Amino acid sequence: MKTPAPASTEDAPHGRAVPSTGTVVVTRPDPRRFVRTVGTSTITVATGTTVAQALAELTASDGSGQTRTVVDASGAPKPDGALEDGDRLLVLAEDGRGTGGYTLAVHDPEAARRDGAYWNAPLYEEIDRIVNAHTPTFPARRFDVTAPAYQHLVREITETYAVGNQAGDPAVTDSPLVFATRRVWFHGDAVKAAIQDCHDAGGGTVVIPPGASPNEDGAYYTGAIALLSGVNLCVEAGAVVKFVRNRSNAFYPVVRTSYQGTDLYGFSPLIYALHQRDIAVTGGGTLDGQEDMWNWRPWKKGYWGEPGVEDADPNADYGQNGVLERMNALGTPVETRIFSDDGHLPETIPVVRDGRVRQVPPPPGARVLRSTFRPSFIQPNDCVNVLIEGLRIRNVPFWIVHPLNCANVLIRHLDIHSDKTRDFEQWWNNDDGLDPESCRDVVLEHNTVTVSDDGVAIKSGRDRDGRAHRAPSERIIVRHSTFHNDGGHSAAISMGSEMSGSIRDVFVHDCVFEGPGLAMALKIKTNAARGGVVENVHVRDCLLRQASFGLVEFEADYGVTPPSPEATVFNPTIRNVFLDRVDTAPTMTPGRTTFSFRSAASRSPVENVRYRDSTFHTASDLAAGFARNRNIKNLVVTGVTNVDPETGATTRYDTTPPRLRDRTEAVPDQAPGPAVHLVPVSAGQRDVVTPLPGGTFTVRGQVDLTDHPTFPDTGEVRVLVDRDPIPVPVRLDPDGTFHSDPITLHDDHLWYRDRHYVAINLATGIDIDTVVHQVTVARRDRL
Repeated sequence: MKTPAPASTEDAPHGRAVPSTGTVVVTRPDPRRFVRTVGTSTITVATGTTVAQALAELTASDGSGQTRTVVDASGAPKPDGALEDGDRLLVLAEDGRGTGGYTLAVHDPEAARRDGAYWNAPLYEEIDRIVNAHTPTFPARRFDVTAPAYQHLVREITETYAVGNQAGDPAVTDSPLVFATRRVWFHGDAVKAAIQDCHDAGGGTVVIPPGASPNEDGAYYTGAIALLSGVNLCVEAGAVVKFVRNRSNAFYPVVRTSYQGTDLYGFSPLIYALHQRDIAVTGGGTLDGQEDMWNWRPWKKGYWGEPGVEDADPNADYGQNGVLERMNALGTPVETRIFSDDGHLPETIPVVRDGRVRQVPPPPGARVLRSTFRPSFIQPNDCVNVLIEGLRIRNVPFWIVHPLNCANVLIRHLDIHSDKTRDFEQWWNNDDGLDPESCRDVVLEHNTVTVSDDGVAIKSGRDRDGRAHRAPSERIIVRHSTFHNDGGHSAAISMGSEMSGSIRDVFVHDCVFEGPGLAMALKIKTNAARGGVVENVHVRDCLLRQASFGLVEFEADYGVTPPSPEATVFNPTIRNVFLDRVDTAPTMTPGRTTFSFRSAASRSPVENVRYRDSTFHTASDLAAGFARNRNIKNLVVTGVTNVDPETGATTRYDTTPPRLRDRTEAVPDQAPGPAVHLVPVSAGQRDVVTPLPGGTFTVRGQVDLTDHPTFPDTGEVRVLVDRDPIPVPVRLDPDGTFHSDPITLHDDHLWYRDRHYVAINLATGIDIDTVVHQVTVARRDRL
């Protein structure tokens, strides 16, 4: 049979230049530098820059022809004169298509100076510029999936889906599901062929138009969609793509993916790409995963006769958390971690070799089990230059937009709505909105996200997988977005708990956080099984309208499911968190605290938290957040005002962390060995305390009373050793000198294999600081 010709609206042969759909603008090399930087949505110029000067420095990122004009804030043309904040640059691509363009801003050096340590402006601008310059553009080749060339690939299939349980009552959770079937026209093969043709032609846009599906509801039914380099999958406004509910590898083949930070081969995400570049999913249409209480979701807990992913048994006979996490802990090769629809071994699996994706037979020794791992909705994996824009996303099986191991990612103008609290039981969750994992240079902007889990969840792999194989998630911007939660009691922005590859350099600004189910604006969660570091987190100019806990939560002893054999090995490190002009609304629930400080290891206190120039509406006070845990180092609060919503009374907070004076010493209780000067861990030096094995020593030092002259009357010194949460008793004298009771270092409390920790915590009200020392006992044969 003759193969139909590709359905491109551009009949030029492969390799011929075609017009571009690109409207991405970058700067020309120019020593005058009127244009300071071009970000994904804002162009910043020097003070006094004219329209002509700015236009002269701009060009298309792909070298294509563009028409660029400037308008003022009202939309009136502005052909000349100096640029002002609020002016806009409108861009038409070579093929005549346009976008919203760019907002123009005039650089304010004084504002940059005021930002100080709270905002790393050069790094922020660099991220924005890099993501903009690498935003993919596409030749003006259009491949319509409804074109005659693809009609023979549209076929009827039987969709199989659950409609309830046999008891007719979801509360009877052991009653098996009841399934129904229906016939639908399936477009998955047509979409696949159009993507392949588009890729082979050198790139372009695969179009899914509205109103052309033969299905009764007008939707296009498909299984997993795999993107290839150079392809923009455009679901046009009015078009609806529905993903069939058949939990079968015939529709969702086995691919390399990840489940909660652990790598595996399992069900393909609904839209997927592996090791591709210059890819996009765009348009104003709707993507519907068709997940509900009966479909995909039962695998969360194992209701209605279904297997449950939360089973922690490492020896189970199907794929779930216990089995997968044991593979993680043992370092089982990822290519042998295979989970299929019914436990069959697939003939081939995709691997990246020699820079290409190849389908190869599974290796000898592969363990294949039936899967309960729900797929992410959109997951580019190991891709560069990714654009996801303008879509409505509904009814999601699991994490929603999940770029994994990617670089140069722009996600914007998404309308995401997933409320798993509406059916039967609140605690389904697992519908995080935006999940960059082990990604670099990411911009998330102008998104509206309603979920019952975290709105944005930044991750970098779990436990051994993360430490051994994952890059950090770093250089991430979240801005101009709204995050809503109806009942999941999760965060608007979270980091972790799967963060073993580290997270750093995150910027959040001009966002609104709201909803009766929202727990807090920012949550950073880790534990001693993870490893990795969360650092350099900047949040400013945001509004928290409603929260059940508070503004920020630090949890460094986050629960592990299932428990890890390495659960106490690593230091849970959180440092450099900056909050600036982050306010709450007057409608904020009374009694909430700014900080919810649930847990932190004394040996690894949360370090360098700064909070300034903000208003918090609450009947509580700042100290309430530290009632359970004070293991924090260098907490600085400046110009923060609490407003009691009932009385209108205000309390201003300005803190100064207490410090130690001169030097702290460890004093052995017996010879040999003089008092030892203890050096803080940050100095990179391990101190040696020299009692005989089984002997004791005391810690002595002095609080500096310069900034806190009443500390002996109002303050407290706590000395904590290793993992013991109970402080060693301390005597505090009127001059600030303190002496601990005798300390014994027990080898069964060692961290790593060769050291102990002694933490000295100082607190007077909300003025808090912690200093940590590493110590070791001298061996008898070395005395």
